[in-house]
Amino acid sequence: MGSMIDAVKTKITGVLLARSSDPERISRRAAWLRQADDRFKHVDRSARLRMGGSKPERLTCAAVQMKVALTYSGREYVDLVYRLAAKAAAAGADIVAFPEYSGLPLLGMIPGIDKTLAHAGSLAEAVGPAGDVLEVFRFLGPYADRAYRGAFSSVSRELGIYIVSGSMVLPDETGNDPIMRSLGYIFGPGGELAGKYHKTHLMPVESAWGVDPGDSMSTFNIGGVIVAVPICMDATYFETFRMARLSGADLVIVPSANNEPYNLWYALRGIWPRVQESQVYGIGASMVGSFAGQTFTGRSAILAPLELSPGGDGMLAQAGAYDSEEIVLAQIDIPLLHRFRADNPLRFNLPLYRKYLPAMYRAAQAARHQSAAQSWKERNDTWEG
Repeated sequence: MGSMIDAVKTKITGVLLARSSDPERISRRAAWLRQADDRFKHVDRSARLRMGGSKPERLTCAAVQMKVALTYSGREYVDLVYRLAAKAAAAGADIVAFPEYSGLPLLGMIPGIDKTLAHAGSLAEAVGPAGDVLEVFRFLGPYADRAYRGAFSSVSRELGIYIVSGSMVLPDETGNDPIMRSLGYIFGPGGELAGKYHKTHLMPVESAWGVDPGDSMSTFNIGGVIVAVPICMDATYFETFRMARLSGADLVIVPSANNEPYNLWYALRGIWPRVQESQVYGIGASMVGSFAGQTFTGRSAILAPLELSPGGDGMLAQAGAYDSEEIVLAQIDIPLLHRFRADNPLRFNLPLYRKYLPAMYRAAQAARHQSAAQSWKERNDTWEG
């Protein structure tokens, strides 16, 4: 009897989630928001940027410093996305980047979860063992993905801008069975899907949940500018930016969600040195606020090589606070970046790298596997004792 009741509850929940995440309802809401927005009454943004066009000389970029809060429907979620993106678009932004885990508010679509999360110290504490967190994401996944894509696609279309969505743990249908990955999307000014990217270096908690790491590092054409989007921890490793630069990227966007007390040097340990090493522009979009007992901090920023920043510090613009909502805007100059590169070429010694790095990576991987096996054996010995 209990299993039958659970099945009925699950079915009812599924029906509610399907209605809440309906892309058509979300699209109509975005259109209504745009029509009611006096800032765009006499603005035609539809001709601003188009995929595959000639490379523009300058672009205005925006980093959304988003304060996390639950939304209880796809309609509420598109309201949130529109409010933030429209603020950037009204200031002239061509490209708007959202932070990592920008889809967390969609957990609010699960009936009753708000009360559970309010008294929890973490997602795992709210739903049970670490593996159960992934099951929550898996259950919500098809509905969250519909609402997530529907919101960002429709807002991009209504505002005529490119949006980099940040990320969410969503099903990634790369094979017969969808796996769960931290991923995000790029949408063009017509609402078209312009790209999908994955987080390739997971945090320990994400690994414990059972999230699968991405296995590709793609670049995308955004209005004629080549862009790469590593996610948060990815920027800790120089290889991701090196691959982006060698793939032709001029702009690297890093959505992040750091659940740690704010420290300037912690916050800059990823994107700032990577921008300097690779001679690219960078956008860092940070999640802030409290969610399920975790506090996220960060100061969103738009970065450049030292020599191309007015203050000589690599910053074109930075958020004024690390814990509040903010839109950070700055203009990037593509021809200026190319002239700087020509005058200061990076002299990669590829034969040297080929000689040492493959063997070093293999040795490091073997050592990591050996360490994991030893830890597992020690835990088993302790339990048996």
